[in-house]
Amino acid sequence: MKRILFVVFCFLFSSCTIYTEKQSQALSRTIYATKDSLDEARIDLADKYSAEATRLVKPPKKRVEIPPVYKKTIPVISSQSKNSPEYINKQRVLVIPEKYKGDTVVVVSSAEYEELLKDKETFAQIKKDFENLTEVRDQVDQELIRQMEYNDKMIKDLNMMQKKLIEKDLAILQRNIIIVVLLLVIGAATYLRIKGIL
Repeated sequence: MKRILFVVFCFLFSSCTIYTEKQSQALSRTIYATKDSLDEARIDLADKYSAEATRLVKPPKKRVEIPPVYKKTIPVISSQSKNSPEYINKQRVLVIPEKYKGDTVVVVSSAEYEELLKDKETFAQIKKDFENLTEVRDQVDQELIRQMEYNDKMIKDLNMMQKKLIEKDLAILQRNIIIVVLLLVIGAATYLRIKGIL
């Protein structure tokens, strides 16, 4: 029994190590691509890479709350609030770190963005970025398929080991019953011989 438990433990431990190494490759690429995108002021790529990373990781039980920041735009003074104005409209504010202070903000799909794409070097760079993102997306897809296959394989292996364990337990029980029956027959034969019947 101890040998079987040891084999099961070794199997699960070695499988988990392989699984963790495979998962960490896809996950680490997406996490570092997100960080590098932020470092290079490429929020457009950071958004996409972080979305890929969340496909690989289950959400935590308690997420960190990050509410948006709003700027109040149109002040209106009503009769009810004479001292402090009420605001009709709010606009969400993009808050960026100080390291981006001197940079120009260009929104994807805007006229400025389309103007950037007219430059050959910028177009080639964005095309290369898209190819890298597609490669990472494919790697994440493969990893998710591998995880599903691994879960299926692990369940099948555990079911097979459980079946073998039950079969062994039944074989041991059968052997013990045969031993008890043989002991009873030997005991009965000895008793009958002592009594002189046999």
